[in-house]
Amino acid sequence: MKPNVLCFLLAALLMTACSSAPPFDAKAVAMEWAAYMQRDYVLRAGDHLTVRVDELASAASDTGALQEVVVSPTGTVDLRRLPGPLHIAGRSVGAARTEIIEAYKAVFSLVPSVTITLTEAATQSVYVCGEVFRPGAIAYRPGLTMTQAIADAGSFNYTVKHSDIRILRLNADGSQRTFRVNMTDVLLDQAPDFLLLPGDVVYAQTSSIADLGNYVDLYVRRLLPFSLGGPALGTVN
Repeated sequence: MKPNVLCFLLAALLMTACSSAPPFDAKAVAMEWAAYMQRDYVLRAGDHLTVRVDELASAASDTGALQEVVVSPTGTVDLRRLPGPLHIAGRSVGAARTEIIEAYKAVFSLVPSVTITLTEAATQSVYVCGEVFRPGAIAYRPGLTMTQAIADAGSFNYTVKHSDIRILRLNADGSQRTFRVNMTDVLLDQAPDFLLLPGDVVYAQTSSIADLGNYVDLYVRRLLPFSLGGPALGTVN
């Protein structure tokens, strides 16, 4: 490869590595998190519920009114005296209660007294990938921040680009948003941390020098008919 061509490619790589999205709006992210926490819980597969239908209680015992169920992978629950499974995934707890009342009205010919309690929520996750020591899924907990998720993933590798951590978030309509966080500002300058929501993906990208080292190793060193010796710049053993 000619030197001038190599210089051009390396310059283009550095220019690409320096491009970035604008910083995230901390206030807007906090408001979105608050709205998510305040909304009625939406049921999904794996949720554990206790359903109480007073009309199922017998004269001798009240325990028959209680049913402990788990939302199936197809989003349904099986309740006593109903002819078939009832689909409730994707509905709020209030909407599911209405669905169950309507189903039991056909059984009792009256409006039954129904109470639903979410006893255990299905596990939700965020995902951390890129330049961390233990990439993968992390169980979500309310209030989880980007810094905490990265700590759960074993913290950063030394090849990370601290100034440009990305968070990918899927919207309800299937579209995607990407946020940029300067971790140096968060850790050293008291900038707001990023409040995560279930399903968020945290991507810790490589630094420019690590990208350059990997580029040289992939497109220069491996194409040479002889070995230059020594480890490649930016690579991690």
